[in-house]
Amino acid sequence: MDVLAAKLAELDTKRRQAESAVSVNDAAWQALLEQRLGVIGVERDIHVQRLPEFLQTELSIAAGSVAGLAPAQALIHYKTVLDDMIAGKLAAIRPIQAPPPWTSGGVTLTYPATNPKIVSPLSKPELEALANLVHLQATGQLGQKWASHHDALLKSESARYLGIASNAFGALAARARAVADEQARLFAKTEAKRKAAEAHTFRLAPTGATQLSAAAGFIAITTGTGLTLEAAIQSGIQALKTLGSAVLDRATGVGIGLLLYSPSLGNSDLYPPTTLSLPARDLIPDLPDNLSEIAVAGGTVDLPYRVYGDRSKYSLIATQANGGLSPKVPVRALTLDPAANAYTFTTADTPAITLTFPIAAPDGSSTTSPVQPVEIPIYTGITLTPIEVKAEPLPGMDQWDIRDGIYTFPADSGLPPIYVVFSSPYEGATTRGEHSGRMYNPDKAGGAIQNLDWTTASVTQDGIDLVKLHTGRFAPSDANAIMVDRLEKVLRGELSIADVDKRFYTHEIRELERYRALGIADGVVPKGKDAASEVWNNAHTATLEDYKLKDEENLFYTFDAIKAADEQVWREFK
Repeated sequence: MDVLAAKLAELDTKRRQAESAVSVNDAAWQALLEQRLGVIGVERDIHVQRLPEFLQTELSIAAGSVAGLAPAQALIHYKTVLDDMIAGKLAAIRPIQAPPPWTSGGVTLTYPATNPKIVSPLSKPELEALANLVHLQATGQLGQKWASHHDALLKSESARYLGIASNAFGALAARARAVADEQARLFAKTEAKRKAAEAHTFRLAPTGATQLSAAAGFIAITTGTGLTLEAAIQSGIQALKTLGSAVLDRATGVGIGLLLYSPSLGNSDLYPPTTLSLPARDLIPDLPDNLSEIAVAGGTVDLPYRVYGDRSKYSLIATQANGGLSPKVPVRALTLDPAANAYTFTTADTPAITLTFPIAAPDGSSTTSPVQPVEIPIYTGITLTPIEVKAEPLPGMDQWDIRDGIYTFPADSGLPPIYVVFSSPYEGATTRGEHSGRMYNPDKAGGAIQNLDWTTASVTQDGIDLVKLHTGRFAPSDANAIMVDRLEKVLRGELSIADVDKRFYTHEIRELERYRALGIADGVVPKGKDAASEVWNNAHTATLEDYKLKDEENLFYTFDAIKAADEQVWREFK
């Protein structure tokens, strides 16, 4: 066992080297980490078994239960107990006294202070035998010759064995901490993906009625003016029809609803995205008979009108075959997800958007015809008010990226096709970033997109000062404070720089450059209605594009920083 124990650390190093050379997905990597913890547990047991039986018993009693402790915490606890046992053994060693002389027949024999047949280092069986000898001598069952030496040697050898175990447990604890850190990183990554998916998942009721939703739930549509949203849409269609072809040579739209936001929402992305859905027949009464086949093929249909949503309102826009806003709208098929008991569709956008229509299946069945909708929670952070129709020209509609589509339900659902459009939460944000997936206005982003590389970044005091200067213009952020503190530790040599530090550092400095290019003074937040959020969105998204990065918070913030941000939001907005 001693030979095996001596090779355990070397075997672990070789194992990790072999694992690092293999590319695996997150699930496989998590499984490998669990295997590492399993190996650490086996090695822990081996090191315990190397102790003599009486020391194993003492350790078990002194350590008590470690139930509920993480592997690294349990190992550290054991090491602490081992170190205390070592200190106790060494402190209990008493001076060795030589056995008294023995006289017989006029001959006197003297003895050395130590027993020449029992010397260090002792094997495990030898130490166990010595412990038994000391016990017998202490209880008077054997003579006292070399008793003080035997007792002192028992304690010193016990301390040596305990020291070997303590060192091994310390190394195991370090490995367990490394696994825990990697698991925390994976958890943060998974949690960020989950939050991103939730933020772009819209739950709609399959009722065939016009409805507005955010990721958090159904949005109330006020009718204080006596005008319904359905009526506003139909009035808009009639208004566009009566304008005539001469006016419609230009892209023209009519407002159909105003969005109002609660002042307690958010502190960076101030306006959560929304989605408007309505029966497809409201925009094109004569839908093609083969709409389901078009959906399966991933095709398109031509609509005379499309809907565009931005942060403040939804508008109905006339399409044009030549120039202006294209009439072609994608048609996609919703499928039944038996596990979720909902009809769903996930777009190919970055980030992906998921539509889900929960249904109630009677008697535990997975399908039902006709469909029974499930109640969707109401989100009180936004309201939409239908407005009187007013036509207005819209610039550059041929460049706009309207995220809309017609979605078909399975034939046995009994549900008609619906038209769905996703809003852009920022005014003028009509271009989708190639890498970030965010909507922004590249003409108001502080210059053209550059080809920049964050991987070569090195932290300097001047750079940290720029990061503080730029982030200081925004509301206080616990997440930013944690990341800045990390940068300062990197500069002092107290922390090795990680990729997340490089991305945060380069992003904030480049974003500052874009603010300056827009003529915005350092430390100043743009004034005017919604100007601050628009400037931030354009500069932020363009900076993501500069470095070819996705819009994912775990790329720029550590797990602790993300957790701190969540806790801050909870404190401030609960």
